[in-house]
Amino acid sequence: MKNKLNILYFNIFLMFLGISIVIPVLPTILYDLDLNGSDLGLLVAVFALFQMIASPFGGRFADKFGKKIIIIIGLLLFSISEFIFAVGNTFSILLLSRVLGGISAAFVMPGVNGMIGDLSTAENRARNFSYMSAVINTGFIIGPGVGGFLAEISHRMPFYFAGVLGIIALLFSIILLKEEKEVEDVDKPKVKEPFPYKLFVVPVVVMLILSYGLSSTETMFSLYTAEKVGFEPKDISIAITGGAIVGVIFQLFLFERIVGRIGEIRLTLFSLIYSVIVLFAFIFASSYLSVMLVSFIIFIGFDLIRPSMTNYFSKLAGKNQGTAGGLNSAATSVGNLVGPLVAGVVFDIDINFPMYVAIGFFVFAAVILGFYRPDKLKF
Repeated sequence: MKNKLNILYFNIFLMFLGISIVIPVLPTILYDLDLNGSDLGLLVAVFALFQMIASPFGGRFADKFGKKIIIIIGLLLFSISEFIFAVGNTFSILLLSRVLGGISAAFVMPGVNGMIGDLSTAENRARNFSYMSAVINTGFIIGPGVGGFLAEISHRMPFYFAGVLGIIALLFSIILLKEEKEVEDVDKPKVKEPFPYKLFVVPVVVMLILSYGLSSTETMFSLYTAEKVGFEPKDISIAITGGAIVGVIFQLFLFERIVGRIGEIRLTLFSLIYSVIVLFAFIFASSYLSVMLVSFIIFIGFDLIRPSMTNYFSKLAGKNQGTAGGLNSAATSVGNLVGPLVAGVVFDIDINFPMYVAIGFFVFAAVILGFYRPDKLKF
């Protein structure tokens, strides 16, 4: 079982390494094509739209046909999308790339989440999902640095490299990844239904709102720092890498302990409060040094929210891990659709507005969680 988890972690590491490689050069490519913040928001939103459309199918297909084949299809689409973006010289070609990228995410993430859920017990589930988040962050640590180096050769080179990484992950999945039946002590669904949809109403709504705020901040981070204090690709790489390192530390050494003591919902609530405070600090930071320092800690809350909610979805799902992963992915993608669109429009009005939008979403989610009583559910 441990070897299967390691293969999953390695594949997801390669994929998110490929995703993060391109982040430092996105502002440069947008400027080269005479695009603005609204265009960037649309590129991200199109990705989220097709992830949203395809996620329910990805989750159901994962449970019906097997998670391995869904992961393989997703990785293939990811590679194709990166190669298309690498050669794209028009906005429409970039949009096509993002369409395929969204579909790829809708297949890969439910498959990975579902397979990890199948391989997990009640005792190690939080640890396994925190490791997954840490692996994703590790990809984000290394990716921007590699992307900054490749950008010295060509601003398109990171996209070619990301496509190659997707192919490598695809080959590893075909050769090494084996389908696994659910372990016997995975928690059962808490209601007598084929799938406990009622239990997911509040978590899905919260994940939807959270994704609005998370995507508003993350989508505009590169452009925001470039406009505010003149961050260049190498500076963006340093900021993202530094923040990812801090996030990995929290996920590897603190997440499981915190979840064990206070649970996923309270951890998410506290992380939201922290994120609101740090976002205000980010808005009022005005120098290169202050923006860089806040960048190192701004993603801590985000890095705890995601594995916490993913773990909670898995906890509710019982044997329906793929479907739960699809719901999680669908809720995330809906938020990722609206958040970047709103952030892109308001960014062109005032660069600080996307941060205020994120704060508003986080406060809304915190209010819902403040009244939510998960203790009434017996796990």
